[in-house]
Amino acid sequence: MNWNIFGAAGYLGLLLGAGGLLALLAYAIVKRRALSRAAVGLAAAALACAMINSATHVNRIRIDPSDRQAEAEALREAKRRAALESRGEEVAQIRFAEDGGDEFLDRAGMDEADLKFMERIAEPAWKSEKRTRSSGGAEDGGLEGLIDGEEREEGVDVATLEEAGGREPILMSEAGIVTAHRADRWNLRLSRLLLVLAVAVLVLDYLRRANIYTQATFPLRLPSAWPNALTPMPAVVVRPDPPRRPLPDELAWLARRGDSFVYLTDDPAKADEVAAGLEPLRKGRRPLELLRVDGEDGGIDDDFVFEALWFGRGSFLVDSPHRADQMIDRFLKLMKERRTTRARVRQSVHVVWDRDTPLPEARREAFAHLAAATGFSLLDCHET
Repeated sequence: MNWNIFGAAGYLGLLLGAGGLLALLAYAIVKRRALSRAAVGLAAAALACAMINSATHVNRIRIDPSDRQAEAEALREAKRRAALESRGEEVAQIRFAEDGGDEFLDRAGMDEADLKFMERIAEPAWKSEKRTRSSGGAEDGGLEGLIDGEEREEGVDVATLEEAGGREPILMSEAGIVTAHRADRWNLRLSRLLLVLAVAVLVLDYLRRANIYTQATFPLRLPSAWPNALTPMPAVVVRPDPPRRPLPDELAWLARRGDSFVYLTDDPAKADEVAAGLEPLRKGRRPLELLRVDGEDGGIDDDFVFEALWFGRGSFLVDSPHRADQMIDRFLKLMKERRTTRARVRQSVHVVWDRDTPLPEARREAFAHLAAATGFSLLDCHET
């Protein structure tokens, strides 16, 4: 095997690619985020090394001139044998004691052109080149000139040897060049395939963790059906103590996912704090539509709030205890009606419970049962 078909970058890329493949296999057994990220990094480095190897090593490979000379000698010998065989029947089959090894035909049976042709074929290459230089490279249009023109081998083009930025070319046989280019082509293909596979695994890992509160990395505005296909949104999520982030940031996280929410609290000061924290999201290309519901009805009825949440038209803040209880009861009735028709929200809807009193167990169980069928989710912040 010719180990010169790859350079140092090429063999380093093979090692990195093998490492990326092992990381993917390990991820299939142990679902860890670090393995998916490592696979992407190793695959990207392997592809970079493969491209460097192709540009700086494989493109410098040239045919070894000695192999060309050997092929030319073999061709010259084949022509000589063919000429001897074709003329052998036309001359007398007489052999003299003083004849050399290449003079087994009677020279008397050949004319001057035949003799010059036979002598030129048997003549060593160095002698032919010397005679050509002495004659100044003159050519004639006769038989001798045609023979010389066919057999003369051109040297290796100097510009070809120096085209790789002045770096010394890598000489190799023609078969070795074919092998090197084939290996380089497959190395590039497999490196690209490995990178695509690693990126796909990384994306799947992100989607798998997107609905897990403790493992989600960063919010992206994606259709809820994508992460739900791998990990369904839990009907009830209990905010841990201590929480991962402040409550305004929790709601901002939901908004950046493209989800709608209704925030229920007993304290108007908390509602003010949440509204202030979400103010930056109310500007920009996709502003957050945030409405505050206060008082007994505040001019906005519960059905309007439910429909706006269902179709993702906006989010709401509720700071009235009575209104919060009333809204939960109405939501349960509407969710039950939607479940009978198998209707489901396109984008997840979150009911954030941040009141001083916990949600009654009966309501909690009913909400969890209906939420799983309609695409709602309860974020319980009572304990925190």
